[in-house]
Amino acid sequence: MPASIKRIRENWKVQPTKQDKGLRLTLNVVAYDNGLIEVDTVLINDTPNPDQGKGWLVASETLLSTLVEFRKDVVKRQKQKGA
Repeated sequence: MPASIKRIRENWKVQPTKQDKGLRLTLNVVAYDNGLIEVDTVLINDTPNPDQGKGWLVASETLLSTLVEFRKDVVKRQKQKGA
């Protein structure tokens, strides 16, 4: 399952900004010539599909789930810092 919380958190790239004033999320999407899509090193579709739209749809769901988890971390950090 590409968009599981565990897989997202294991593979995402979150770093503090310079001077530790915030967090930076880097998303990496790779579209292979054979139709496979990869988000943050996780292959989204197992086999090439004639309907490439499905791979892109699941990739967008994974990206959105990643943003939701990132927002949770940002809010948690703000509360801890008293912002």
